[in-house]
Amino acid sequence: MRRFTVMLILCILVSAPPHAAELRTRNVILVTLDGVRTQEIFSGMDAVIAARSAEQVYSEIETGRERYWAETPEERRRLLMPFFWGTLVPSGMLFGDVTAGSDMQVRNSFKFSSPGYAEMLTGEAQPDVDDNVARRFPAITVLEYVRRELELPKSAVAQIGSWDIFEFLAASKDDVVVTNGGYAAFPAEFSTPEIDRLIELRRGVMQLWEESSNDTLTYYIAKEYLLEHQPRLLWLGMSQSDDWAHADRYDRLLDYLHLTDQLLQDLWSTLQAHPTYRGTTTLIITTDHGRGLGPVDWAEHDEPIPGSEDIWLAVTGPDTPFLGTKVPAGTVYQADIAATIVALFGLDTTEFNSNAGPALPGVVMTKE
Repeated sequence: MRRFTVMLILCILVSAPPHAAELRTRNVILVTLDGVRTQEIFSGMDAVIAARSAEQVYSEIETGRERYWAETPEERRRLLMPFFWGTLVPSGMLFGDVTAGSDMQVRNSFKFSSPGYAEMLTGEAQPDVDDNVARRFPAITVLEYVRRELELPKSAVAQIGSWDIFEFLAASKDDVVVTNGGYAAFPAEFSTPEIDRLIELRRGVMQLWEESSNDTLTYYIAKEYLLEHQPRLLWLGMSQSDDWAHADRYDRLLDYLHLTDQLLQDLWSTLQAHPTYRGTTTLIITTDHGRGLGPVDWAEHDEPIPGSEDIWLAVTGPDTPFLGTKVPAGTVYQADIAATIVALFGLDTTEFNSNAGPALPGVVMTKE
């Protein structure tokens, strides 16, 4: 009976005219965690991968087992990401839990980073985005569209991330939105002494790959920018989850997710404490692609690897109902994210891109 009631409410919400009442969302923050599997999000520590990790002489998986292992998936996921499961999920919606009848996939055929972000930001798979090379592509992104349609100053739309490719994926043209990634200097006209200090510190912290910088420092750069400039739309791109996975360090990947959960808690607390963001901000957290399913291929992803297409998305905000994992059954797509952001700003999704996927069902609930 409860399931029937939830579905009835969702049917009413989805069928309601998109501008039937005023939206409360004025700001959207998109956080992307590169290559984080649905398995860790919904079930926590994977016993099979952990067993193989234990065979690696450099692994500290036994310490991870003490921290994150429990008998049930529900217990394990709470140990791994307590804030995510204790606060964010109950206060919004989480797509991608196949055990609850929800499936979320990428539409692009490549199933790696740049094609995933391009699909996410433009609303459709972009066939010409077929590599991870630092270059711009012609399709307009949701960041560009929102700034143009709302006639916002440049400072009001920003991309801040750890991977140096993010800035090229954020917009089809240079200097349309504020961007910063990798080890680059922050745009001088938008920087602060604290951002400059963090940028300098970031340059002194070595990472696994030279094109990506430290996610914790990236987060605090983004936080300082948020407090200083109060952007309406911010894309915060984190990348170390993919780095640890490609390095086949499952022990470090688990610790990374636990650390990221603490950063998400700090972000949420910051938003709730700020008069510009409290009660007016929708937070979206998602990933660009999945990964392999087994003890060896979990470290990789690409078109031939099963599981690479499986993704997830969490959203919480003043226009989103508190449904947790009880979201509409069926398959949604990465291509639906852009229209969801457009709809949250009260803009026309078809004017943005007539080929874009629809807004995620039930996310945008208007208040009379």
